[in-house]
Amino acid sequence: MQIIWDQSVIQKLKNSHTLLELETFEVKGSPVTTYCVVPADKIGLNNISTLDRYTELHSAFVKAYYDKNYQLCRDIAEHLMGQFGGECDTFYEEIINRIKDL
Repeated sequence: MQIIWDQSVIQKLKNSHTLLELETFEVKGSPVTTYCVVPADKIGLNNISTLDRYTELHSAFVKAYYDKNYQLCRDIAEHLMGQFGGECDTFYEEIINRIKDL
C-alpha cells in the first residue's frame, strides 16, 4: 500500500489517481490526513464501473469509524475486503481489530 500525507502531492494526484482517505493523526499539534494511492492496475478494467460505488463505501467506512459507529464499520468492511485490488485490506483489518472488543 502506498500511503501519502503531503498535501502538495495529494493535490497533484487527486485528479489522476484513486486516493482513499485512511486516518488523521496529530503531528506536532496539527492534524495530518493519510491517503492510500490505489494503482490503476489494481483496479482493473472489470472494476471501473463499480469504482465510484466502492470509493463511496470506503468513505462511509472511515466516517463510521470516526463517528464510533463500530457495527457499521464491521458491516461495511465485509463488502470492502478484496476491493481496490486488496490495497486497503490491511487497513480494514487493522480498524476491525482495534474495534473488535468495543
